[in-house]
Amino acid sequence: MKMAVSYANSALAVRADIETAHKAAWGHIAAPGTWLDGETRVAIAAETRNVAACALCAERKASLSPYTVEGEHDHLGALPENYVELIHRIVSDPARIAESWVRSMLGDDLPDTHYVEIVGVVAHSICVDTFCDGIGVARHDLPESVPGEPARVGPDGAAEDISWLPTVGPEAASDDLKKIYPGNIGDAPTAPHVRRAMSLVPAEAQSFFALNDAQYLPPEAMWQVDVNPRAIEKAQVELVASRVSVLNGCFY
Repeated sequence: MKMAVSYANSALAVRADIETAHKAAWGHIAAPGTWLDGETRVAIAAETRNVAACALCAERKASLSPYTVEGEHDHLGALPENYVELIHRIVSDPARIAESWVRSMLGDDLPDTHYVEIVGVVAHSICVDTFCDGIGVARHDLPESVPGEPARVGPDGAAEDISWLPTVGPEAASDDLKKIYPGNIGDAPTAPHVRRAMSLVPAEAQSFFALNDAQYLPPEAMWQVDVNPRAIEKAQVELVASRVSVLNGCFY
């Protein structure tokens, strides 16, 4: 299976745990997911990269409201139109996604579970690609898809209480899903909503936060002031994180 994830030729030193996390992310994208097969997941990653070349997305981004601009996306032709719309909107203009749009996207051909899994693949892809862009290395070749059937098993305890889609809070999480709520992070009802965001598809949430822990901070460093595994101070870490959040229109 092709999975060319290496930073050996980077002019900047890259921590071993980041390279390991990125290899794991590429493997996660390639494998059959909870609801989507590996071929579809790799196609989602490819379409995520393609959004930058979409004229409709550029026009919507420049418009006062993206909902006033109609048209057809420039896409790769490998995915259904509703998948393409979802991917392009999430990548190009996530800060202006409205609940009415989310509701309009959901249906028999795009259940909330599939919606969340698509978000998960997009998030993994963007994390790794943006890292490559940031340190000035070529983006990795996308992995070859792994054959096999999706698991098609959802979590217990999902409820639509804090967001537009169902989530599973720490108080209802199974032992396996509690991996995304370690330590003080799992103190209900104060568990960060960002931790709950993809809990409807636990495999996506678990994999994403393994990536997050390498690129940002591990959980123990988030609630213990004296724990800092990074070369820069925590205040500097949070300054970068806050700036990224503002630029991305992140409401968390």
